[in-house]
Amino acid sequence: MTQGIRDTHNLMRCVFCLFCLSQSTMNKKNQSGKTRSKRRIYFITPLNPDNFWTMQSSVKAVGAKTLMPNNTLATLIALIPKDLDIECAYCDENIANIDFDMDCDLVAITGFTVHAHRIREISGRFREKKIPVALGGPFATLYPDEGKKVSDHLFIHEAEYTWPRFLREWMDGKARPLYEQKSFIDMADSPPPDWSRIKGKDYLYFSVQTSRGCPNNCDFCDAIRLVGRRYRTKRIGQIMTEIKNAYSAGAETIFFSEDNFFVKKEFTRELLTEIIRWNSSLTIPVSFAAQATIMIGSDEEILKLLADARFSVVFLGVESIRKECLAEVNKGHLLKYDPFHAVTRLSRYGILPFIGFIVGFDNDGPGTFAEVEEFLNRSGSPLASISILNAPENTTLYNRMKSRGRIDENFKGLWHLSTNIIPVSMSIHELLENHRSLFRRLYQPENFEKRALDWLSNIEYVSPLYKHSRMSFSKFFKLFKIMNYYLFHEPKQVRRLFFRMLKNSWKMSPRLFKKAIMVMSQYCHYYDFSHNDAWQSYKKI
Repeated sequence: MTQGIRDTHNLMRCVFCLFCLSQSTMNKKNQSGKTRSKRRIYFITPLNPDNFWTMQSSVKAVGAKTLMPNNTLATLIALIPKDLDIECAYCDENIANIDFDMDCDLVAITGFTVHAHRIREISGRFREKKIPVALGGPFATLYPDEGKKVSDHLFIHEAEYTWPRFLREWMDGKARPLYEQKSFIDMADSPPPDWSRIKGKDYLYFSVQTSRGCPNNCDFCDAIRLVGRRYRTKRIGQIMTEIKNAYSAGAETIFFSEDNFFVKKEFTRELLTEIIRWNSSLTIPVSFAAQATIMIGSDEEILKLLADARFSVVFLGVESIRKECLAEVNKGHLLKYDPFHAVTRLSRYGILPFIGFIVGFDNDGPGTFAEVEEFLNRSGSPLASISILNAPENTTLYNRMKSRGRIDENFKGLWHLSTNIIPVSMSIHELLENHRSLFRRLYQPENFEKRALDWLSNIEYVSPLYKHSRMSFSKFFKLFKIMNYYLFHEPKQVRRLFFRMLKNSWKMSPRLFKKAIMVMSQYCHYYDFSHNDAWQSYKKI
């Protein structure tokens, strides 16, 4: 998986463990002076900083408020023992403002490293009021010394076992400052998230986690520090329950959040078969998305199952088309697969390959950027993320660069737009300028249009299982929202592109019209981001 997703929410890359939170003193009376019979925990999702992976333009275009709900906190709520007198309040700061006057006994926060600054602010406000804060998640696990400074109860690693244990000790007044899961949990013990406190229409998609653990050991990745190398899966029945619950909560698209959806073929085949059985029985079926390596493109059986399950997008970690670059960061497991064939095979089944590239390897050079552009044009790939190689602290890459004096200790930039690595194959200025120029060229309307039409024309298989399904009113309404966004928020050349894509896709085949809408609902984000002021934060030399 491309490193940008791992370093931010989302997405979309996310790392997806259930870490978190909680202890407290007991406020026996609420603000009106009335006695509460239960202790109250205030669960908070911090505001996402504006970055590439929050997909803000796409979120706005379809009328949602943010990318996806917090799977971790919803799971922690589900883990609260039923015999304990605990009630929950919940706030997603991406949807609503935090109530800093909330009458509660404990605040529980989780977040990624990109949330660190906001976590410190939120924690500080509540601790000033003598309300204890429990903290967990990737930030707490990767930087425990920092986490201890901003919390009263710190949770390290997975929390399926430590969270219920903590709650019982907290209720008895014996909660400890540190809860650390030393071994990896059995995924059968992870319950379905409790979505009762959210509104599905506020989110672009829901996430479901089928597995944890990565058998690979890429030099720039810190995922194994969070979820380990041993591949662990939930039971198929567990996963289907989570899918159905998300659907009942209003999900129209479900994103499988693990870094690699295709690790064990037998498991993937069994899961997809169950999804097809369920999804094809619905009058209004759901769409799916996932992340995978290019290995998935080598298996025609799995590709057809993905199409029949109604997968619309797969984030494909190509990383680099230079073999020397892959070998440089211990990604040799990708060398035997042809990225071009993986991408075009996925496209033939009507699944949009959202390609992840990284630039800035030692074996890259000024010619790399033209190679990436040529690959995307030749393969007819409309969408790609181009990240700059970074070295997260305590990874193999970081330690190697540090030993060579190649870590910029003053780096405070954006991971997607800059780097903490001092490059050797070109100057930092060349790297950043070439990266920015490539991104803008790719998403100029005329360049994007050619790739998008090529992708549509290369589709050979559309699953017959859904020919009698119908579009929900919500999706129909979203079409008008997207049209409105292009009419009133985008410049003339982008607006014209939108309507040309609709007209040309219908001419090619009416069955491709929905796919054109799907691509255009995402294009606005890429175009807007390529012209975002964030690019001005580039370090200049």
